[in-house]
Amino acid sequence: MEAKKSRLEAALFLADEPIDREEIAEILNLGSIGYVDMLLEEFEEDLQEEHRGLELVQSGDSYELRVKKDHLEHVSHLAPHQDISDAQLRTLSLIAYNAPVEQADIVEVRGNRTYQHVKELCSRGFLEKEKDGRTAVLDVTDYFLEYFDLESLDEFKQQEAAEAEELEV
Repeated sequence: MEAKKSRLEAALFLADEPIDREEIAEILNLGSIGYVDMLLEEFEEDLQEEHRGLELVQSGDSYELRVKKDHLEHVSHLAPHQDISDAQLRTLSLIAYNAPVEQADIVEVRGNRTYQHVKELCSRGFLEKEKDGRTAVLDVTDYFLEYFDLESLDEFKQQEAAEAEELEV
C-alpha cells in the first residue's frame, strides 16, 4: 500500500497536467478504480498534516499536486509561474490576449476543459467572470497584472505579438 502511495506521489509530482483516475490505475498497475479512490483518499489525508507542504487538488475526475497556499509566497520565486498548469496558462493567455472575451469563444478554441480552467483561474483571482446571457464575459484582474509583473494588458499583448513575430522568422 505504501509503495503504491509513493508511486502515486511521484507520478503526481512529475505530471504537468492533472492525472485522471484511469491513468492513475495504469501507472499503479491497479485494475480497480475503487482501490485508486481509496489510495487518493489516504494520500490526501496524509498531505493534510500540518508539516506537509503540498496538497492534493481534484479538478473534475483528475488530480494534481500543488504547493499549499500558506507556503506559496515563500517558495514561488523558485519556480515562477509553475503553480499554474501549462493548459491553464494557455487558456489564460488566450483570454488575456482577447480580453474582454466571451467564454463560449474560448471554449470553441480550447475545448470543454476551459470550464474547469476558468473556474480555477477565477478562484485564484486571475480572472473576472460576468454572466452575459447564455455565456459569460471573461476579463483579467489587477492580480493577473501583478502576478506576471505587467503594467497593463497592452504590455502583455505587445509581448505576445513580439513573441509571435519571432516564431515566424
